[in-house]
Amino acid sequence: MSGKKRGYQGASCVCTGCQGDARFVSRRSRSVVCLFGGIRVTRPYYHCALCHAGESPWDQELGLTNRLLTPAVAELATLAGTMESFARAADVNLRKMTGLRLSESTVERTTEDAGRRLGELLGQRIKFGEDRVWDWQRDAQGRTCAYASLDATGVRRQGENGARMEGRMAYVASIYNPQSKHDERPRDAHQVRYLAGFYDLDELGVQFRRQAGQVGWDEAEQQIALSDGGSGMEQFLRRNFPLAEIIIDFWHAKEYLVELAQATFNHEEQRQQWIDKMCHELKHEGGSAVHSQLEAMEREVIPSAKELHRQTVGYFANHKHKMNYPKYVANGWQIGSGPIESACRTIVGDRLKGSGMRWGDDGADAVCHIRALSRSEPDQWDEFWRRHRN
Repeated sequence: MSGKKRGYQGASCVCTGCQGDARFVSRRSRSVVCLFGGIRVTRPYYHCALCHAGESPWDQELGLTNRLLTPAVAELATLAGTMESFARAADVNLRKMTGLRLSESTVERTTEDAGRRLGELLGQRIKFGEDRVWDWQRDAQGRTCAYASLDATGVRRQGENGARMEGRMAYVASIYNPQSKHDERPRDAHQVRYLAGFYDLDELGVQFRRQAGQVGWDEAEQQIALSDGGSGMEQFLRRNFPLAEIIIDFWHAKEYLVELAQATFNHEEQRQQWIDKMCHELKHEGGSAVHSQLEAMEREVIPSAKELHRQTVGYFANHKHKMNYPKYVANGWQIGSGPIESACRTIVGDRLKGSGMRWGDDGADAVCHIRALSRSEPDQWDEFWRRHRN
């Protein structure tokens, strides 16, 4: 590489900090960890008399500013730290698969720095890649359908001096394009975008809508949002996706019936018959029919199950308008929130809920961000590292 291409810009260059005149001082060496291991490089060094900052244009050109790792190694370290515990990422994944010898703390800092940078960019409304309308799946009526879902899962936290703290809920949001038995057209099987972290719901809504818009949410003829009915979920989905059909996860509703049956019936056969009957009615007649059945059985409920019965009746009363499963099934729509529940496990649970793991807020939030990106469409990860790594 020629001297000029290696960062030499003549006797002076423009200071990136204050736009003043930075003068060439000398060629200085520094240590760098690249894919081949540790090396030393010599490059031009400039100093600004106005703001007293020093810089090397070559470092900036290659993304080495304030970094020991080259961008390629930083990406590998982040990917490893995103997939496994920082210790295993350093001692097993990187060492065995690449030969790189990085410390656990280096992998931790690199991964969390990338996650924080990603969080900042998302907050600045930066998008990764060009807008691209997905080839949305079609339902039984031939309409294109777009799906959104939201859930939350707890993360254990650690306080000062290793003290335990109350856990905190991390939100996981997803825009996705599932396979449909009513649509046999070949298409990309991994069309999904995730967001995850300790979000304020208003900020999450802004970023969620932006992700949806980037893949053509508004182009779909039918918009569908799935939820388990948790506190505030419906209001969030209606506020951010006002045209979407809100559907309560069928299996979550079923859990209420199973729990009530276990508290009400002593005999397994009788219990299972009741569950089968009520779930069949829920799927083929809807939430309103089940709500009526639950109200009608009030006098038959044993005293120990009355409070649970009251709660179950209240749940169906509050959500029956989102339990029109006969309509949903006839249209060929998804009625289960399995994809978002799976995302809670794979994005948050598998990485942040390992044995003995406890997190600070900043570290957990950063890892949630970067892990969500790693599980989204591959072009999202690639674009982040190609254009926004510094």
